[in-house]
Amino acid sequence: MRIKPIVVFKTVISIGLLVLIFSRIDIAQTWNQLKLLSLPFVAFSLIYYAGLQYLSCLRWQTIIVSTKNSVSIIKLLKSYFAGMFLNLFLPGSLGGDVYRVYHVAKEIQDSEVALVSVFLERFTGLAALSALAVLGLAPAIRVVGRWDILVLFFGCVGALVGGVLLIVSPKLLILAEPLLHKFRLNNLASRLAKIQILLREFAQNRQALALSMGLSFLLQLGIVYYHYLIAQELKISISYLELLVFIPIIVVITLLPISLGGIGLKEGLWVYLFSRIGLPSEQALLLSVIITILSWLLCLVGGLILLLDSAGWQFIKNKNTNL
Repeated sequence: MRIKPIVVFKTVISIGLLVLIFSRIDIAQTWNQLKLLSLPFVAFSLIYYAGLQYLSCLRWQTIIVSTKNSVSIIKLLKSYFAGMFLNLFLPGSLGGDVYRVYHVAKEIQDSEVALVSVFLERFTGLAALSALAVLGLAPAIRVVGRWDILVLFFGCVGALVGGVLLIVSPKLLILAEPLLHKFRLNNLASRLAKIQILLREFAQNRQALALSMGLSFLLQLGIVYYHYLIAQELKISISYLELLVFIPIIVVITLLPISLGGIGLKEGLWVYLFSRIGLPSEQALLLSVIITILSWLLCLVGGLILLLDSAGWQFIKNKNTNL
């Protein structure tokens, strides 16, 4: 099987960034600080993060119900965790989203509604993150006060808000269409036009829209607090407001397709941002790595779900064959 050049490029970038970061930190100091992380706290963190995924599924269920369909929260959770596991091995988050669409389509017998539900679940999260980033403008100026971080933050806020407006505004899409065509993104323009129709239909259900947005806000605030809890456990002196500024920057920049799943790029960003507020690189790397490892541990639940589903399907297939 031929490996695509873009995959090789992203792998080289990720490995190069990691080598650069690890060559500039004190491994012994990082290890000593890692010992502060207790097993009970790790268990609590996994439960807390699983609770955040539960909120995501509640938001997803709200959207599905607004289409006059129904899927149990247990089935959505199974699909969500399985999608998280697939994202470890597939590029971006598309692999997990494709699985979620397939899983829900099988339940409600409507592939179009399944696709729309997954997109809207993602979109409401993006909209909430954009609003949260805007709310973080004042803390960014007051708490951080570094011109380079402010430039990064304002740029990321602009990208988030611009992305949301491009998706929801027909007039803005018309203005942006020549630019999209120039960069040979004709398919993106037509898809955005279809998505706007779907969004307008969903927006008519104000109760579902308000509930999904409320859950999205709660989820985004919970994610920032999750980082804050882990930082406090590791004795890292960073405030909730500083994390409120940093996390949108990291989320937006790691979306750029220049590394393998954001690996290396994310760690480099944490190191850079920490250095600008006087915190050591070792603490930045430790926080980033712990967040990633905890996420991977939780993803193993999805792997178990996929394994059991596969075993169950194989059992039914063999039983039918024997009959």
